[in-house]
Amino acid sequence: MKLYQPSRDEARCDYREDELFVTIEHLRSQLLEVAKERSLSDNTVLELSQRLDSYIVLAQNKMMENLRGRKHNRVRGKALIQ
Repeated sequence: MKLYQPSRDEARCDYREDELFVTIEHLRSQLLEVAKERSLSDNTVLELSQRLDSYIVLAQNKMMENLRGRKHNRVRGKALIQ
């Protein structure tokens, strides 16, 4: 089985959300496949799990940034109206 190796572009932190979700889904399905064949404490399983975790955290941070931006824009819009 070939393990997923991120390209240079994927290693960047400025992912678009859709790219993040595709990467997360790919890693998730790959992790499930590998975990069926190997022990959960296998180095490959652990590496994939850690990589998946890092992408999930990155996606959560991007979502939080978007929420903060929307909240900031609403507050700013209300201030302009008053």
